[in-house]
Amino acid sequence: MATIIREQKMRHIFTVLAICLQLSGFSQGLFEYFKLTAADDGPEKFDRIAVDFTLDSWMGLPADVETNVASLGLNACWYKDIPLGKKSRVAIAFGLGVGSHNVHHNGEFVHETSGNSYTDLHPLSTTTEWKKNKFVANYIDVPIELRFRNMNIKPRSEDRRTKSFRFYPGFKVGALLNNHVKWKDDEIKYKVYNIKNVLGYRYGVTLRVAFNKFAVFGFYSLSPLFESGKGVELYPISIGVSWIRF
Repeated sequence: MATIIREQKMRHIFTVLAICLQLSGFSQGLFEYFKLTAADDGPEKFDRIAVDFTLDSWMGLPADVETNVASLGLNACWYKDIPLGKKSRVAIAFGLGVGSHNVHHNGEFVHETSGNSYTDLHPLSTTTEWKKNKFVANYIDVPIELRFRNMNIKPRSEDRRTKSFRFYPGFKVGALLNNHVKWKDDEIKYKVYNIKNVLGYRYGVTLRVAFNKFAVFGFYSLSPLFESGKGVELYPISIGVSWIRF
């Protein structure tokens, strides 16, 4: 009986080891796919993950309406990096990500229903004292970048990736997921979803410039915040810093 138990234990051990080896091979394949392991002889690919921390605002504000400098937005994206040649310093990158455009301001969106539907932006009443007043729009984005890289440092090394100069002009288009406004005073917090006439998509130009582990990022929307003729003509802009790795 003891011999049978030992044989069963040995079979269990060998089974566990076989599963571990299979999982190890699978995870190694994933690491190689995302280039988290050492590079092979193919063209080197990197900067597959980008997270942008931005200060958001609008161009074309009405008189007496201002945005707060501390309007913090966020973008996160995964890119497919495609070098244009085995040793090329130029690449194209396609991505998929999400973005949140947040603007604190001293105005109030007013939906006018007399005649055609129109959403205007008026200054807040002087009798109202809000501690927080912001507009939020969340998107799913598809960006594309043309990537220029100066990589004269130690080929195929972490230094090559993080200590090179990178210039990434680009373009992105996004679909609106949701939008809302939020007000907060000393006692009550208000949140209203789906402001009327907000455009259901966005598109615009981007620029990311990096050296070492630091990057600056900018976005200028070529599409207005509201549908043409149905809202105040505001154009979102963002500028900030990026964390880009892998």
